[in-house]
Amino acid sequence: MLNIFKNLAMQFYNTGWYDKAIIASFVQVGALTADDFQEITGDKYATQNA
Repeated sequence: MLNIFKNLAMQFYNTGWYDKAIIASFVQVGALTADDFQEITGDKYATQNA
């Protein structure tokens, strides 16, 4: 399976167009996984408690 969205998110993060909060929002809506977040940002994904 192609990970086009993940690849774009990684490229946009690396160029500075996306920050960690944007990548985290993609995890929250299910477009990326927590593992994807860690791969892209280098940090573990921590869920936000309301």
